[in-house]
Amino acid sequence: MKFLFVAGVAFFIGSIILVFANYETLDVERNGIIVKMKIEDLPKSCIGAKVRYFVKYSYKGAIYDIATRGNFCETHHVGELIDMKFLEGSKTILRPDESAMMNLFSFVALGVLGIVISISQWRKMKSAK
Repeated sequence: MKFLFVAGVAFFIGSIILVFANYETLDVERNGIIVKMKIEDLPKSCIGAKVRYFVKYSYKGAIYDIATRGNFCETHHVGELIDMKFLEGSKTILRPDESAMMNLFSFVALGVLGIVISISQWRKMKSAK
């Protein structure tokens, strides 16, 4: 019972940390603008589910990395200009159709699950005494 209580508390605290860590992504999604970024470096192939492939983009002399999958590497080339969502002063960039809200909802759901587990285990431990 104590293990589940501690695990629930860890889920709750972890979800709070994840929400704050992803605040910048949400800020870029809400306040960012669409700009043309140049592809600087591209893996030869992006196919595969387990390996994260990174594409390097440049904009106004700064380099940005973003993970990609699927056939992106086969359909694009180095030097191509791509629409990306950008916010001045942020190191995070997003694809125009990318949303940070799903991550935020999943982190909040993880926190709620952690609280529910912790409260139920705390009640069991309290009634067992």
